[in-house]
Amino acid sequence: QNASVLDLKKALRRHVQLRQARQGGVQHLSWKYIWRTYHLTYAGEKLADDRKKLREYGIRNRDEVSFIKKLRK
Repeated sequence: QNASVLDLKKALRRHVQLRQARQGGVQHLSWKYIWRTYHLTYAGEKLADDRKKLREYGIRNRDEVSFIKKLRK
């Protein structure tokens, strides 16, 4: 319940790396590129502040977050 957006990003990274290791997929992803290119979103709201708690966004267990591509400035 006290997890932050940064904790969620770390958990996503760990999950994807474990899944790729099991399936024998791509060995390395550039997470720096991913976070620079995409936003995590929940219910149409960008999870922009890494220090903000997930509870403040209304995110609970089993909720679905998604990636959206950042727009160029």
